Amino acid sequence: MPLTFHKCQVYHPDYSIGPGVCMKGRIYLRGDVRLPYWVVHWPHKGKIYKISKYLGETEPMYQTSHEEEGDIGLKKARKLLALMQGDEERGVFRIEKYIGERTTDIIPYLEQWLKDREPTLTPGGFIKYRAAVNRYLVPFFREHPVMLHEVRYDTLIKLLNWIPGSGKSRKNVVDTLRCCLKYAWRSERILALPPFPEAHLYDIHKKPPEWLPSDRYRTVIGNMVPEHRPFFMWLYLHLRRPGEAMALRKEDYDSEQDIFIIRRGVSNGQVVERTKTGDIHTVPCVGEFKQYMREMRPSFGPYFFTCSGSKSEGKRYTGKLYRKYWAEACEKAGEDIDCYRGTKTSRASQMVNEEGMSMSDLQIAGDWASFSSVASYARANIARKRQILEGKIIPITGKLRGSRSDEGGK
Repeated sequence: MPLTFHKCQVYHPDYSIGPGVCMKGRIYLRGDVRLPYWVVHWPHKGKIYKISKYLGETEPMYQTSHEEEGDIGLKKARKLLALMQGDEERGVFRIEKYIGERTTDIIPYLEQWLKDREPTLTPGGFIKYRAAVNRYLVPFFREHPVMLHEVRYDTLIKLLNWIPGSGKSRKNVVDTLRCCLKYAWRSERILALPPFPEAHLYDIHKKPPEWLPSDRYRTVIGNMVPEHRPFFMWLYLHLRRPGEAMALRKEDYDSEQDIFIIRRGVSNGQVVERTKTGDIHTVPCVGEFKQYMREMRPSFGPYFFTCSGSKSEGKRYTGKLYRKYWAEACEKAGEDIDCYRGTKTSRASQMVNEEGMSMSDLQIAGDWASFSSVASYARANIARKRQILEGKIIPITGKLRGSRSDEGGK
């Protein structure tokens, strides 16, 4: 016996009444089909959505009775509308939650995220993200399948414990997932970001920087072929990265102002039109470097630093070449330290430990973005710690107690 359909009142028109009270959306019965069902009519961002299935269900909200009290489909539709209005009032409404896109598989989303991000990343940055996704995140979620919106704190802890290697390596992988989830949140694919593992769980211990005192650095430079000394002295005296030196062009030196303009870098062997941080840095040419500039080999190419052994365009230095020349000089000098620590880190540590420079001045000298970036050099300042512990530093003047100035010049 066919049902006689009761009339459905339009409970909520498409407007709001009063602050914080959502009256958006309405319910109607789709009666022009063999099995009538209830639909939530919902306007969102200029588009009308007609939602016929309750959360997580595969069947429409069918009308089951001609009486309101016995119609399960109508009850579901009312409840669904109330949930949507509640999300709207709390400012957490996402249409994907109600149209069946809430169960996104995290593996294809990670792969799509990589494709979306590739044009905005440096070649080196993309390779690091891709390695984290392909080597660790995809295998992990194959073993522990979850949907994108189901990633929780306990999921992240399980991932952290599953990744092999050092604490820093594990953090890099988890941070890659954080970037992906942040992208999903901004794209309104998930309602919120889950809390991530606390820093101490990675078991990463900060160590004082490894560096060379001035005399040992000069010994390394003295054992270097003269052709290559300008490249490494520029890194050392100006506190810059090797990628910036490799990409530096002649036009980046302003002889009138006597400054270098750092606006390029090298990523995965390719010159890119941006620095590692994305900032453009203006660096005064240090006086000591002038003698090395005068000794530089002439070049007709575009690059400021060139190398006779280079096969790259413009005879510019490459990562393989500068590491080779640095390692050869270190071996002759009896040192075992990489180029970054041997140049930039060593100079920064010398400024603090040997010359007494303050952390704030060091931050300015090296163009570090934040004070925390130079905090590690304070841990290496053993000489200053000794003076403080022995009570030989006067905090206001910074003078040593017992010096001639404290005795009235006697």
